[in-house]
Amino acid sequence: MRLRKWGAIAAFAIAAVATALPSSAQTLYAASVRTLAEGGSDAIGGSLFAVELKTGSATLIAPIRLNGNSPLGVTGLAVHPTSGVMYGITSSLSRSNPLSLVIVDPKTGNATMVGPLKLSGSDIAFNKMGILFTWLPQTHQLGVINLETGNVTAIGNPGSAGPPAGLAIDSTGTAYITAKGATGSVDTVDIATGAIKIGPPLKGAPFDSTINSMTFTPSGLLLAVNSNQGAPAATRLVTINVATGIVSTIGHLPDDTDALAFATDGTQAEKATDWRTVALWALAVIAIILGLVGFLSGRRAT
Repeated sequence: MRLRKWGAIAAFAIAAVATALPSSAQTLYAASVRTLAEGGSDAIGGSLFAVELKTGSATLIAPIRLNGNSPLGVTGLAVHPTSGVMYGITSSLSRSNPLSLVIVDPKTGNATMVGPLKLSGSDIAFNKMGILFTWLPQTHQLGVINLETGNVTAIGNPGSAGPPAGLAIDSTGTAYITAKGATGSVDTVDIATGAIKIGPPLKGAPFDSTINSMTFTPSGLLLAVNSNQGAPAATRLVTINVATGIVSTIGHLPDDTDALAFATDGTQAEKATDWRTVALWALAVIAIILGLVGFLSGRRAT
């Protein structure tokens, strides 16, 4: 009886500490197509930012450079759900390597080339299976990006060209697009067939031009970049209610922001994992000791 009691206490302690230990932190990243400090429209090269979710305040991490050298203008970011690798697609306006798939280091902004897209995408998103999708505004289609080559395969029937649009996929696998601009609607698109289902009309966006990038928070809130499509483009971080279409402003983003993605903070994750491992090993030892104490106490009692 005492053995079971001590074992239950030890198990409860292990579970409680494991639950209380910190989990991996998530950071909201944003990328821009152009950084005016580098020469404005004549020098199209973007930067990577960390964004404060509550206010939209952005902190510069670094310019985005291919192999640390050539400037890249990035129009879409997404993080692989298993590997945690951050992928980006470059804009047709990028000073070097336009319309390409790259891997971006979130700590340094350095990028490595995967390959040419061959089609122009405005945003990208992974589903939970690790398949990378993009929105193709010139043909009004969803596309699948090959992670080995960068090549894009369009899905479904082509339609009329539209403005740059945001694309985001929620935890259930539902894909959302804003293919008709900030005064259009927030629609869903079937990732298997490309069929589009019209959703609620968008209401309340600060700018009437475009919603050109989207991502879901870990808790399921849809974030987006609303742009006035100027040169430079003023941008705002907003939320979109997918049920009502209501757009709410969080704050100002750097000019020409054109991509959003959440990623795990590696440093925080490593620290959390280290502390969790140490604590669980310590508790395992305590559990063994308590078990032995209970066992020996039981033997003395008999």
